[in-house]
Amino acid sequence: MNHPRWRDDRGVGTVLGLALGFVLIAAGLVIASLASVAVAHQRAAVAADLAAIAAAARGCEAAERVARAQGAVAVTCRIEASDAVVTVAIPAPEILARWASWAGREAPVIPSSSRAGAPD
Repeated sequence: MNHPRWRDDRGVGTVLGLALGFVLIAAGLVIASLASVAVAHQRAAVAADLAAIAAAARGCEAAERVARAQGAVAVTCRIEASDAVVTVAIPAPEILARWASWAGREAPVIPSSSRAGAPD
């Protein structure tokens, strides 16, 4: 009698290897996405710090110029007594923008705020 050979395990290693490869690629993409978000958050924090220092020393127009030079947009700038408070936003990394467009949403931005005192 000829029985089908569906219980034969030849090729299972290839299928498992491909599945493991796909899992590793997916994990790599997630790690790369998280790393790019962390870098973007740090860039936003640095831009906010520099813009706040510029605002404390020379006003909000200087803060806007400094923020633009850092690739950010000054969202708010206000002078409170002798301190300047600046909030900036930078565009999210490209991978997040793509995920947002696939989901039918706007590309996110990464905001950051900073406060600096006027020099004495």
